[in-house]
Amino acid sequence: MNRVFLEAAYRLELQKDLTKAWNLVVTALAAHKISHVIYVVRDDGPVPNWFVLSNLPDSWPKPLTHDPNFNEPFVARCCATFEVSKLGTIFLENHEPYIDDQTRDYVTTVSEFDLHAGLGIPCTLKGANRYGGFILGNNSKRHGFERSIMPLADQLQTFCLIAHRKFDECRVAGAQAETRRRLSAREHQVLELIAAGHRPKAIAQTLSLSEASIRLYIKNARLKLGVSTNGEAISRFLQ
Repeated sequence: MNRVFLEAAYRLELQKDLTKAWNLVVTALAAHKISHVIYVVRDDGPVPNWFVLSNLPDSWPKPLTHDPNFNEPFVARCCATFEVSKLGTIFLENHEPYIDDQTRDYVTTVSEFDLHAGLGIPCTLKGANRYGGFILGNNSKRHGFERSIMPLADQLQTFCLIAHRKFDECRVAGAQAETRRRLSAREHQVLELIAAGHRPKAIAQTLSLSEASIRLYIKNARLKLGVSTNGEAISRFLQ
């Protein structure tokens, strides 16, 4: 990687805040004439959960993710392999054999934000519980984009993989901090003991509390964590 990416990667390693990490990535990419950046990841489950970072106006397409029918074309179509894809209206003809009207409308909407040419860089592939990556672009014409951005494709892919790992790390740390904030000190303590294999009766004796109190702490912790069983509570707590 060139010096700009190397320095940004080093600073990313030291960063613990997601917003600051995102700003570091956007700044490093802007130095290479990449003005538009979207990071989009899908967490699979009964109801898909989308995580989006974007420097487009109003963080587009983040508002779309509230629609249960939302389907991000890059994530849906380009995350089957780690191959970097050319995206945007300029390269739409490359994808004509398999795109649908929804995808065509989506790409047209992106162009309204002055993103006409882009690269789709998968960071995690379909088949994992969480998959997605980066869309990087600008308002270049085809020749200008292929001359100035395409030679950087390998470096961009490496940098995006580093950024993705850091974003994931920050998200996990943030979720753990949120869990700690939501639970009371006693609920946290009881779940730690449950996770260590102790039964409510033994925990009650250890903490000099009634078994009924311990079970109430467990019940309240389940409610705060949004789960219905002790096993789910422990899993969410440990995550």
